[in-house]
Amino acid sequence: MRLVLMGDFHYSRMAAGTQEMIEARDQAYNVMLSTFLTMEGDFHISLGDLTHEGFPEEFRYVFDRINGSGRNFIHVLGNHDAYSIPKADILAITGQQRYSAIDTQEATLIFLDSTKEMDHNDWGGEMDDQQLEWLQQQLDKSGVKPVFVFSHHPVYATTTRSDMDKLSIHPDIDMKAVLNTKKGPGFFFCGHNHVNSIVQQDGWHYIQTAACLDIPAFRIVELKDGLVKTELVTIDEMNLADHIIRFNTKMPGFGPFAEARGADTDCSMQVNILASV
Repeated sequence: MRLVLMGDFHYSRMAAGTQEMIEARDQAYNVMLSTFLTMEGDFHISLGDLTHEGFPEEFRYVFDRINGSGRNFIHVLGNHDAYSIPKADILAITGQQRYSAIDTQEATLIFLDSTKEMDHNDWGGEMDDQQLEWLQQQLDKSGVKPVFVFSHHPVYATTTRSDMDKLSIHPDIDMKAVLNTKKGPGFFFCGHNHVNSIVQQDGWHYIQTAACLDIPAFRIVELKDGLVKTELVTIDEMNLADHIIRFNTKMPGFGPFAEARGADTDCSMQVNILASV
């Protein structure tokens, strides 16, 4: 099984953008999205903040291109995605589900919704009791089969910056108590904090991916022959960085993060899951 993961994409309509900014945005996002869709994978997954302000035209830009690609695309809601319209409207536009699970022969994939609805003042994560109960059921059903969980927000005090205010699922929600009931290997993928980070805690691997505007790359995850491997694949386009720098500092609510790449150990990983079963 091979997965292609997109970190925070932040496609913006740029209502107040200059013509130069709009042209740079179009060139940058066209390159990034085209590259994403040409990469081979069984599933192509957005880790949230696919859009910058959550306006319908932002979703339509991305999904108009994805829907004709033939890719199995799954979008995890991010806080920016849920800023402008109700979640029900987002799901109607995208054809996605708020949270869901896919059971494959190799692993169980679980997709969570950690976002608040239309709350510009609190970009932190949450998880209601109903979804937590559903997550527990999915973990129980998986048995010892590997589980890959996808969420926009990280679990508190795992990956880089996740112990800071509003940069995780709220610490009052004891996600670890639920996750640590998992009998087999578990991998938790997230975005939100705009920095690559890989951390191992209590049998789980927590893998965070930086925003595309900071690190123009996608994370490949492969499960084969008892090994789970992940690596960052950088987009090879000579002018991409120049296009991005012409608009990324002028997007209200987005600031480039200088330490986004992290260490080499935050970019790649190899885990023998047979050893943990």
